[in-house]
Amino acid sequence: MITEDGSVRLADDEPPLPHGGDARGSEPGGPDEFFLPPLPRLLPVGYHPDAARIEIASNGWLRRMLGSCFDSEESLLVFLRQRNGIYGPLTVPYAAAARAQDIADWYQFVTVIDSFVSDESALGADHVAAGEAFAAVMADIRGGEGGGAAATAYGRAARDLWRRIARGMSEVQVERLVSSLEAFLRGCTAEIRCKLARRVPDFEACMQVRVDSFGCEFLQLLTEYAAEVDMSTAAAEGVFDEVHHHGMRQLIIVNDLLSWRKEYAQQDTMTTVRVLCEDVGLPLQEAVDRLCALVERHERAYIAARDSLLSGPHGQSPDVRAYLSGLDHLIGGSQEFEYLTPRYFGDGAVWDGSTSGWLSLTAPVARFRDAPATA
Repeated sequence: MITEDGSVRLADDEPPLPHGGDARGSEPGGPDEFFLPPLPRLLPVGYHPDAARIEIASNGWLRRMLGSCFDSEESLLVFLRQRNGIYGPLTVPYAAAARAQDIADWYQFVTVIDSFVSDESALGADHVAAGEAFAAVMADIRGGEGGGAAATAYGRAARDLWRRIARGMSEVQVERLVSSLEAFLRGCTAEIRCKLARRVPDFEACMQVRVDSFGCEFLQLLTEYAAEVDMSTAAAEGVFDEVHHHGMRQLIIVNDLLSWRKEYAQQDTMTTVRVLCEDVGLPLQEAVDRLCALVERHERAYIAARDSLLSGPHGQSPDVRAYLSGLDHLIGGSQEFEYLTPRYFGDGAVWDGSTSGWLSLTAPVARFRDAPATA
């Protein structure tokens, strides 16, 4: 929530960030650019040894299963050039190749949906129609093998993923997978409704929706799938509550910062950058600086919570240790992807390894620069 003095409070038991931005906020820079400070990056980043092959195969799966969802070949190619197929290999670099492939395809599937949710000429045009489309997807999944032909390309893709992934999950995990997709689609519908109403929520309301629309439930579950463990009982008992709280918030806020060019262009309202700018009334640079401070706070709190688990009785379990290692790679790999994808920096962008600098919100293709364009 936002306190009376304009600072952001994470929860009742956490102190607010101090009022006032970093000194960087008063440096040169026009209204259409901002400076992204270096983020801590304290967690490991690894590329799956079969990353190239998995990404290429996932692109082929996407074309076969979901190519008809795009309005033209060029639109499909723009999406493929975003390299969404490498998100899986980056976040599960330790997984068996077949499971890494399943996860890469899953993330392609949900990213296609996310892209069209932000497009007011597609799913983003009407939250009611989108809700109906999402209900059809869930009906296709629940129909399974005996439910006849899937109604939509989304349904066919979902069934294909279900057949492959469910074989490696317990019955409880499969139920959680259904629930996680429902939560994601529910969050997408809420984002469409909010954007069409041009309504900017407060900080905590935004975060509650983003937990769903960012897919936090299936991010955790697919981390289990990659590590070939079942954390259903421990998760239900709250063993990972603090780890998940800080880890998922770090993921969401990093994504909001690095995707801000895209969200700004599409006028999306369900992003913490816009919340701090429009709901709280902060200048863009001050909002960015505060969110960067939150990223560091959550990342360090995640590590502390993880280490506490590892040093306690739960840390004696090889499965728990494997899962926590998987979460480390999920968080580190997700951030690596967000630096490298043209999805956030413009079609044609090529990452040079830079992770900090000035970014233009309006240039067709952006990169991190040492000085603002107005200097």
